[in-house]
Amino acid sequence: MAAVMVRETVAGDVVAEALRRVWGFESLRPLQREVVDAALSGRDAVVVMPTGGGKSLCFQLPAVVENRLTVVVSPLIALMKDQVDALRVVGVSAAALNSSLEAEEEDEVRRLVASGGLQLLYVSPERLLQASTLALLRRAGVARFAIDEAHCISGWGHDFRPEYRQLRRIKDEFPGVSVMGFTATATPQVQRDIAIQLGLERPRKFVGGFDRPNLTYRVVAKDDPVRRIAEAVQRYPDDGVIVYCLSRKDTERVAAALVAERIEAVAYHAGLAPDVRKRISEDFAQERVHVVVATVAFGMGIDRSNVRCVVHECLPKSMEGYQQETGRAGRDGLPSECVLLYNGSDTMRLRRLLSDGEPDFVAQNMRLLEEVQRFATSHVCRHKSLSEHFGQEYEVPEGGCGACDVCLGGTKALEESAKVVRQILVTAASLCSRLRGFGVGVLVGVLTGSRAKNILARGAEQADGFDAFHGESRDRVTAWVHRLVDHGLLEITDDEYPVVRMSADGKRAIDEGTDLVIVENTALTLVAPRRSRAGSYSVEGMDEALFEKLRQWRRKLAQERQVPAYVILHDATLMRIAAVRPSSVAGLQDIPGVGEKRSQDFGPSLVAVVQAHAEAAGVALDTAIDEAQVVRQKPEMTAKTLSYAPYFRAGRPVQDIADSAGVTANTIWQHLAVWVENERPDSLAPWVDEQIERRATEAIRKEQTDRLKPVFEELGGEVPYEVLRVVRAFVS
Repeated sequence: MAAVMVRETVAGDVVAEALRRVWGFESLRPLQREVVDAALSGRDAVVVMPTGGGKSLCFQLPAVVENRLTVVVSPLIALMKDQVDALRVVGVSAAALNSSLEAEEEDEVRRLVASGGLQLLYVSPERLLQASTLALLRRAGVARFAIDEAHCISGWGHDFRPEYRQLRRIKDEFPGVSVMGFTATATPQVQRDIAIQLGLERPRKFVGGFDRPNLTYRVVAKDDPVRRIAEAVQRYPDDGVIVYCLSRKDTERVAAALVAERIEAVAYHAGLAPDVRKRISEDFAQERVHVVVATVAFGMGIDRSNVRCVVHECLPKSMEGYQQETGRAGRDGLPSECVLLYNGSDTMRLRRLLSDGEPDFVAQNMRLLEEVQRFATSHVCRHKSLSEHFGQEYEVPEGGCGACDVCLGGTKALEESAKVVRQILVTAASLCSRLRGFGVGVLVGVLTGSRAKNILARGAEQADGFDAFHGESRDRVTAWVHRLVDHGLLEITDDEYPVVRMSADGKRAIDEGTDLVIVENTALTLVAPRRSRAGSYSVEGMDEALFEKLRQWRRKLAQERQVPAYVILHDATLMRIAAVRPSSVAGLQDIPGVGEKRSQDFGPSLVAVVQAHAEAAGVALDTAIDEAQVVRQKPEMTAKTLSYAPYFRAGRPVQDIADSAGVTANTIWQHLAVWVENERPDSLAPWVDEQIERRATEAIRKEQTDRLKPVFEELGGEVPYEVLRVVRAFVS
């Protein structure tokens, strides 16, 4: 037992040192730490972490710590390139093996693998299973395989890829080598299927919180799509925005409409030439283009961290797809927005598109679509709906989540709903008796008293209820009609020119009444906030002008290096630099997210930007950040943290809990810090010596920083980081 404990302590120090040196962070999140421990101990695993949750670090960090080859299986060349670029910037030896390489480039990658000169190799499923690649990797001695986008192996998921099924061969070809499946979105059923299809042996399962509290979800009526999209885009003039559409034709139509509104937008779809798609992707990643209108194929290979808004112009095909696509917003943990435009016609359109194929396949598609429709039409907190779809409980805070249209007062019950519903049904029935067929536009025109040619020419103004909603906007009445379609009181045909029909339920409702209450989306004017509800800290009062100059510096450097801007530094890091205004490269190294290699490569030019700005603006350098500027947010308690809560409340020692749970003590310290900050216990006596707590508290208050390194050094390295983290949580 003693030997194991020594090994764990040393491993913890090595992991922490590599994390600080390479990525510039002091600690992993609790779940990340557990996954890294499992990787270093050679365990198979299924890992589910939401986009932006740091899953890539879970397989990159072990490769650096051990300096052994980790093979990452990835489905997209663009994704491989961005990951490799990001790793090389921080000094990690990484490469990709795929069809985009010239013969000489591929030979060089193979030479690096054979010589042991790589820590991470990215490869597609097809390339991995080629005989030459398998032989190369067997000679190289692979430490582990990380299967990214692992949900693609499951027929129960939303993005099944047959080529992923072949990955089960890894276990046959590399006996004894661990395989870890990583995905951002998977229901419990898909999680089980991943383990089965990959042939994992006694796999650990790690599931992070599916909730993304920094995202604000809104579902709005698709009454005037271009206006709705333009309103969302204009809230984020200098940040990334992705607008998802169903078809190629839709992307071009919406992009052209936005351009007509003087919004610079480009369309992206599979019908474009490969070089055009590549250029658009690079322009977006390097921040030369901010708004892309695309089919869902766009985004999986894009890792731009400051996408501030994702708009769905049409209903997604599944909740898994929606979670993955909206997850591309706010990857840096800063506040971002997700807008879903909805009407009943889109549901009918999708049903038609998804109705081809084998009966089981069609039934699966319809089930997935119905789940999305329920989400869009419900008036339950969006964060709660998403979390519970993926099998996780979510207790809506008192006063609401503060980050969805429902909880922000964005929905309200329509007064006299019963009268409105009956009037729409009566008018629809009257039109059905008079006309051979009519669309939603005609029905709305009659209800609002329109005298347009298509109304008068057909005598529709003679129908019952003409001008019944005098003074109401067409948008609002259209939304009412679609609510009746959603609830089955009216039907819309699947024809090329859809027409309205009375349903049996609608006819019955005219005679017997209905308890349907129309719930409307109210117009919300949202200003993008600077404070993150999810990050470890948010910087207020930062130097806005300097932040913009730093973004320009980053954009220029990214273009010179031909890498995405986020690879240089994330927005959250630039915000911190703009608040501190470091006068030296040494001071820059204390900023979270910088790290040793970035500091060496970018430090001089970055500090020059800071110094020039300070001199021109007459502001001080090396500004101390106190609690008025850095507002620490309570970290979310995951299901795993809550599972340890009874032991914490009982005051059980950390090592005892670790031994019982079969995890490292460092992992328990991480969960303890989260629990302490949320639960606010009366004392740390069960875990931290009183004298050590007093000294640590004094040092934390003296240094006035959320960084633990200066506190650690102030105490002469005598108090471990995990203890300091718990004390900081207690006094914060």
